[in-house]
Amino acid sequence: MQFSKFVATAALVLILVGSSPARADILYSVRTGDTLDSIATQHGLKTEQVLQANPGLKTDVTHLEEGLLMVLPVQEDRDLATESSAPAPMVVRIPGTDSREDEASRAGDRHRANQLASRRGSMLHSILGNARRFMGTPYSMGATGNGAFDCSGFVMRIFSMQGIRLPRTADVQYSAGQKVPRGQEQPGDLVFFETYLPGPSHVGIYVGNGNFIHASSSRGVTVSNLEDSYYKPRYLGAKRVF
Repeated sequence: MQFSKFVATAALVLILVGSSPARADILYSVRTGDTLDSIATQHGLKTEQVLQANPGLKTDVTHLEEGLLMVLPVQEDRDLATESSAPAPMVVRIPGTDSREDEASRAGDRHRANQLASRRGSMLHSILGNARRFMGTPYSMGATGNGAFDCSGFVMRIFSMQGIRLPRTADVQYSAGQKVPRGQEQPGDLVFFETYLPGPSHVGIYVGNGNFIHASSSRGVTVSNLEDSYYKPRYLGAKRVF
């Protein structure tokens, strides 16, 4: 599978958090003068790791085309599974009571939270990885695979590969999941637009940094940005379905 090109406002696009050990796959848009070795060194990786994450690249490649989209398996230093911006709750101790049960309960809660975050991270990695595999696939109205997709057919197919059943059309998909406030979109969220029909008539999968992957009627499966002049005024919002 060849990687499609796109011009990004930033070279790095965060697409995954929450695995254990903490890892964040990123999409990297190749710049002029980049080589496999320089990209690997810049991100603290070995060249072999870059090649393993991008099976479409030849091991003897000597020239990387500017704008080529690559996956980099970057390690995160912090534990994203338990990270939260909310203030820690105040705990009131009752004198004379044994706190060991409380501590065990909190440890159990942390363990369950880590497990949930790890499972979501693993599922998200698969969803975005599968979506990337179809980059460049042509658009066809009503298609759900076998060489072509329309926008909602693409989203439905990608999520069904992880056992998540979504409605067939964008307008009905918009009724699924939890509404996400603008500016709080996360990788894996569905993003909706009002295009050729009133209401939600186009959908994609958010991948981070304002970018989303979708089946475009003019370019097939590609990556676009929420700030693009066409999509920005047509953006309706995001939904979280897992």
